[in-house]
Amino acid sequence: MLDLIKKSIYLGMGAATVTKEKIDSLVDELIEKGQLKKEEKPKVVKDLMDKIEKEEKELNDKIKSEIQKTIEELGLATKKDIDELNKKLKNLEKMLSKKES
Repeated sequence: MLDLIKKSIYLGMGAATVTKEKIDSLVDELIEKGQLKKEEKPKVVKDLMDKIEKEEKELNDKIKSEIQKTIEELGLATKKDIDELNKKLKNLEKMLSKKES
């Protein structure tokens, strides 16, 4: 039963675009078909929303990790690197302006 909902979610919409309303609708369909008891709805909806949220977070973490790894492999400057260089540049400018005075 839950597998049917999961498949519908993943195939029909993709995990990242699932809304609570869509899950409610899918669960209501299962109730109408007699595959789920009405009393089970709140728990099933909550369990699915929790699972989707967890999987979305895991996917976001993996994407961030892969992007960071690629940036490092390519030797690209990060925002942190650029901020540090800007700070050093400002310090050098201050030192130069003091020497010129």
